[in-house]
Amino acid sequence: MRYWWVNQGQSYGQERRGGYLWAPVESYGRRLSHWEAMTQVGVGDRVIHYANKLVRAVSTVSAAALDALRPQELPESWGSDGRLVRSAYADAAQPVALDAIPVDWRLAEPGGPFRYDGKVNQGYLYPLSDTFATLFMAEFGSRFDLGSTAVVLPAEALDTATDLLRRLIGVTITTVDGSSNRVLSVVPPTVLVGTERSPEGAPVPISDVQQALDRLRAEGAVTITPVEVGYRSAFVGAVLLTLPGARADGSPPVIRIDPTTTDDRAAVTFDGDLDRPRDTAERGEQALLRRVVFGTAQRARCAVCGDQFPVAFLRAAHIKRRSRCSDDERRDLGNIAMPACLFGCDSLFELGFVAVDPEGRIIVSPASLDDPALGPRLRDLAGRRCETATAGRRGYYEWHRANIFRAGR
Repeated sequence: MRYWWVNQGQSYGQERRGGYLWAPVESYGRRLSHWEAMTQVGVGDRVIHYANKLVRAVSTVSAAALDALRPQELPESWGSDGRLVRSAYADAAQPVALDAIPVDWRLAEPGGPFRYDGKVNQGYLYPLSDTFATLFMAEFGSRFDLGSTAVVLPAEALDTATDLLRRLIGVTITTVDGSSNRVLSVVPPTVLVGTERSPEGAPVPISDVQQALDRLRAEGAVTITPVEVGYRSAFVGAVLLTLPGARADGSPPVIRIDPTTTDDRAAVTFDGDLDRPRDTAERGEQALLRRVVFGTAQRARCAVCGDQFPVAFLRAAHIKRRSRCSDDERRDLGNIAMPACLFGCDSLFELGFVAVDPEGRIIVSPASLDDPALGPRLRDLAGRRCETATAGRRGYYEWHRANIFRAGR
């Protein structure tokens, strides 16, 4: 975990409400180090938020930087192209004044957020030393409620056990030792689980899965033994291993969430993994894609309508059809996809009723404006600025506009 200091000033309120940090890529052709620092921020890092002479929050980074146009609520004078980092803010019960931070701590941060006289630099984002972070959190950490963000987990791991199990109905999952279990039905307080010995199924208490999830959230790891997670510990472990980034090590096995792992072959995400058959490579790719687009964030903004939703109601939607992507394009995880909500925007984009024009604005199918159901929705979307219409995604939006958009139909 690294610590960072961000100077937000007039943008604090907007960025706090949106749960993000945003900085331009360049100004008049110059790339500044305190903006480039956005590219070095990782999931699970902590950010100290300073605005108007006070430290007002500490946040935990939930998704690494992605290219994003300036959010519309920020001043236009800041330019257009930039990078956005999602972060879960924990507000200070009592903000920390700059003068309350000992000046010798501040002066010991060369290249950091403080000037030679201990005052704050005018830049945006700066790394902090481990020494400063340790001293600051020891002295002031109790002012911030960081309990809910202490362990870095994907949003799927923050669901209830019942909801997680319902996503697995009809799915064969694999235990740590390679045995197969199949979720047959979920009727609280039990889940019916089929095995090779009892294909008709046997009930398992959902509370056992919930307790294991609770421990994973609180401690970041769960030991898979009957003493720790109940008599059907192998099944409980198999359920946890479907979470994006989950891995098992040791004997007895300990399951953890590794934000950097690329082995997501068994991952079951919110992104519709179960709505159609997918091969192993595609399922792993979808889990990685969601990790890049959403990280551990619980809420994000739809690229089409601009509204914020829990990530369970957002897809990491391919801008260019996956079946038409080259291998290199499929690996371009930072650009090939966009968040699209399940309240119509995903289907409108997928079916070509909306597209993104070269200026980054939403355009709509003119032939559909007279439809009594589609017309009002499309008129609401027309002309909206799409914050994911960055230079890196421009070619993918062009492909969609040329091949999918119903321009004259």
